[in-house]
Amino acid sequence: MAKQKIRLGLIGCGGNMQRAHLPRLKADGGVEIVGIADSDESQAASVKKAWGSEMAFYEDYRQLVRNEALDAMLISSPHALHYEHARLSLQKGLHVLIEKPLTIASRQTKSLINLSDKLKLYLVVAYQRNYMAPYVYARELIRQGELGELRGVVGYVTQNWGQIRGWRLAPNMSGGGMFMDTGSHLVASVLWMTGLEPVEVSAFVENAGKAVDTNMVVNARFKGGGAGTLNTFGNAARHDERVAIHGSKGCLVFHLHNWQVQSVLHNDAPLDIPSRIRETTPDQAFFDLIRNNGQGYSPPDFALQVARFSEAAYRSAAGKKAVKVAR
Repeated sequence: MAKQKIRLGLIGCGGNMQRAHLPRLKADGGVEIVGIADSDESQAASVKKAWGSEMAFYEDYRQLVRNEALDAMLISSPHALHYEHARLSLQKGLHVLIEKPLTIASRQTKSLINLSDKLKLYLVVAYQRNYMAPYVYARELIRQGELGELRGVVGYVTQNWGQIRGWRLAPNMSGGGMFMDTGSHLVASVLWMTGLEPVEVSAFVENAGKAVDTNMVVNARFKGGGAGTLNTFGNAARHDERVAIHGSKGCLVFHLHNWQVQSVLHNDAPLDIPSRIRETTPDQAFFDLIRNNGQGYSPPDFALQVARFSEAAYRSAAGKKAVKVAR
């Protein structure tokens, strides 16, 4: 039986769209890219070439949303533009898959979640780790109480931000540096897996000569008494990432290097992931939701926690004092 065809629009045609999303769209086999929007026509031309077929091009995303018959929108634009791009897409009745972070402000994130709920549309944030089998199973174990009462979380992610160019280094477009960008994956995966609710943070930041943060160390206190630290280091040689989650009955430790999972340990033994846990991608999960009428969908409420946590961290770093996380 042939897959239901999904008529898709793309907003933002840069490297992430080309290298990460396009291969997933091709792998699905049932997606038709109807139109694309980007202020840089050369980036749009690269998408057309990589996709291998013609599609409508618009410099103004509003024309794409209004002129084309679409089922859904995939958004990979600068962070500060996410809100307006997603809001118009939802208002026009489109399901939305959007790159992280959902928005750069918690009030915007809450607004989009409420709008998607009101219109009964799917709003999915492209946090890849949340669809990877070790993370999915770890979340299940934590919710089943296998680790007991959560006592502490320690995590970090490193990257070489000396190679970063373009809008990510412009505060008005990015909303922040390494912590807002790659760090968002770290914060999202920890909050999504654990269900922990941050109540207070204390942060220290180094810009290392850039207009946005390069390094940030964030200490957090969680509801119920747990504590932790989530850190980003952007002047490292390469990507490395570790998360340790400790509870009264056990622990989980994740190690990623060069963007690949190297090991996941449960009480110091390799995590045995059941075959029933199906690994997927945010793109494929999004298309599955559209085709199965939303079976298994839940609003991205954890993304609101991410936004509130990030806002508090930046306020703490700027004010050099502990800050309460909004609720």
